[in-house]
Amino acid sequence: MQSVNGKRIQLSINQFPIINSNLLEIKKLESRNMKTSKHITAILLFSLGFAISSQAQDTILNRNVTVEREYRPVIHDAGKINSLPEILEPNVEKSPATYSDFNLPLNVDYNIHTLPAAELATEKPTNKEGYVRVGIGNYLNTLVDFAYPIVNKPDMRLDFSLNHLGTFEPKRMHSTTKAALSFDKIFKTVDLYAGVGGGHEFFKYYGNNFNRDGIVDLKTLALNYNNPTYIEVNRDGINSTPRLFNLNILANDPAGNTFWRFNSNVGVRSLPMSSGFRYMAEINYNIFSSLNGQNENLIYTQAKFNWPNNKNRFGLDFDLYNTMYNYSKTSAFNFWNTFSVLTLNPYYSVERTNWNVRLGLKSSFSFVQGNLVNPSADVLAEWKPFPKFLSIYAGINGDYEVNTLDKIFSENPYLYSDVRVNNTYSPYNLFAGIKLKPVYNLLLDAYVDFRQIDNQYFFVNKEYKLANAPIAMPLADFSFYSNRFNVIYSSASVFKIGVRANYNLQNFLNVELKGAYNNWNVSTEQYAWNKPKYEAELNTNVRINPNFNVSANVYYQGERYAKLGNTAMRMHDKVDINLGASYSYLNWFTAFAKINNLINNQYQNFYGYDVQGTNAMIGAAFTF
Repeated sequence: MQSVNGKRIQLSINQFPIINSNLLEIKKLESRNMKTSKHITAILLFSLGFAISSQAQDTILNRNVTVEREYRPVIHDAGKINSLPEILEPNVEKSPATYSDFNLPLNVDYNIHTLPAAELATEKPTNKEGYVRVGIGNYLNTLVDFAYPIVNKPDMRLDFSLNHLGTFEPKRMHSTTKAALSFDKIFKTVDLYAGVGGGHEFFKYYGNNFNRDGIVDLKTLALNYNNPTYIEVNRDGINSTPRLFNLNILANDPAGNTFWRFNSNVGVRSLPMSSGFRYMAEINYNIFSSLNGQNENLIYTQAKFNWPNNKNRFGLDFDLYNTMYNYSKTSAFNFWNTFSVLTLNPYYSVERTNWNVRLGLKSSFSFVQGNLVNPSADVLAEWKPFPKFLSIYAGINGDYEVNTLDKIFSENPYLYSDVRVNNTYSPYNLFAGIKLKPVYNLLLDAYVDFRQIDNQYFFVNKEYKLANAPIAMPLADFSFYSNRFNVIYSSASVFKIGVRANYNLQNFLNVELKGAYNNWNVSTEQYAWNKPKYEAELNTNVRINPNFNVSANVYYQGERYAKLGNTAMRMHDKVDINLGASYSYLNWFTAFAKINNLINNQYQNFYGYDVQGTNAMIGAAFTF
């Protein structure tokens, strides 16, 4: 957890931040009533989704898994927009680290994720309630955060939050704004919670178009060759007949796009002190709407429950996705009217002082698209020969991932408007690792991971080929590659070796290091397009005195390739160095400054889309 004057911000996976105080209130109840058991519990809620009428509002799936953290008026990282280098402020000060009992390797995805093995302790909360921070920088980069508890009682909370992060630079304009309300009511043995949130995202397709020789201007090409006709390549979808386009139409596609996201949820869960039957059940209704493309409505139901069996536990996890699609300005291709995915995961858990084992089986049933049955193992084990110093873990599991529009367009907003990515099935994922804590506050974690993926998707610049060639047109212009992206699929496997380390020194210094080597084997492609072979990240924070903090972040991704037709294009390595500082002048006021992309590295997140050069931001945070 991290805190700012004792108030907590709750963040949902779809990035709608919500303030929450569940953990604080639960701890108060625990101290009054009984011994605590720190296992978060779960219950079965079975809800079959219903078909929504074709005129239902546009929508998308998004799991509302939440992460709660306390906050204080020292500046947190503000995140990264896909088209930009990170717009960050200095991290909060770090207190002594505590370590989780069970740890898994990094995901196979191309981004290095946060270190789950270490949770940083926080200072005691104060009486401050509201929180706001603002920042502005060159390239017209802007930041606004606001959080306030409307109702703040020991057993009930109603919280409001607002977040904005964007750049209004004319070339790379990209703005995201989100707001949310979160309600939480704690009864004697039950926690009832609900929330509603919405977000707006606007951006420009500012990337370059390419022909076989390099960058090309489509309007000039159309004018020079009397508006020739091109046909799509690698058209993939339910109605997958390639379409013909006059070049003028493609050259005058909308310069930008707007996404709207809405989500709501209601759920119930047993409190952490429950030692017998444990449960959680939640229903989410999510909407994703694209101004120039497809819209998706989702009802997502999840439930978890487990019960004791002597010293062990039986459990069942349940997930049900029900979706429906429509479209706005794109033709009616490449979408399903409705489809459902049901996942059942029964398991048996054995937990002892020096070892624990989970034995389970996961099966996902996909209706309408893909294979009907998608099974995988769910076996995890950890042995702690020296519980305070050494832990060894291993396992085999798998996954069936529903690639919602919200998820995919969050990964790459520059996809062509009608792309609907097939779901991803990993029949097995083998992993093993060792955690070592040689000294207090130092955690080392080294692991290996091998994953088989049946239908891995890769982002590639959308290709068009000439359908009627003018006599005088050069061969280089017979094909061009758009600044909108398509996806191609292939069976693939990836072998990963990784290491993580976290060190904290007496609330003065915190260092986090992550690194991984990825060896992809793609059956039908030359490379795993846009996936790095090497990735690393270093974060450090130093508390010079009680009021002054400095921070540094170094981010690296190496050996990535983009695909233009049959040509592999080596992309510039990502090397992003960021420095920051914050100063708390009063107990309610903190000023911060940050400089990003210090070495002015001209890398690209996606081929044709260069990031901002060296940029800076200054701002302030207030509590009230």
